[in-house]
Amino acid sequence: FWLKSAARSQVSRLLCATSAMAEFAKLLENIDSFKGLLGKHEAVIQEKRGVLQQKKKALADAQAEIDELTKEYDGMEHRKHELEKTIEEAEKAYSRITQSTQTLQAVIQQEYHRFQDPVPPGSTGKLGASASPKS
Repeated sequence: FWLKSAARSQVSRLLCATSAMAEFAKLLENIDSFKGLLGKHEAVIQEKRGVLQQKKKALADAQAEIDELTKEYDGMEHRKHELEKTIEEAEKAYSRITQSTQTLQAVIQQEYHRFQDPVPPGSTGKLGASASPKS
């Protein structure tokens, strides 16, 4: 009876050891499977890293272009403001010239009409001469 029990115990231990070895083999397969997944994951990470670097470069290039366009736009806005001021000053100067021209034209017409009028009675008709002789 004791031998049977010892044999059963030995068989039981062998079965446990065999079962444990099978479990270890499955564990090794899982480890290998995870190593394969890790390799695939690393490949995806490398690809994403490359895409990320390209996007960062594109973003930096776009930001540089935006900065350049902003600078150009600001310069154009400043020039527009300067042109508006110049136009405003030119319009004021034109208005003053127009008014002066109208005033000058009125003075010239008055003088023209004054010299076109007949000589007043008692006058000699000479410019600057008085109506009565001095001697």
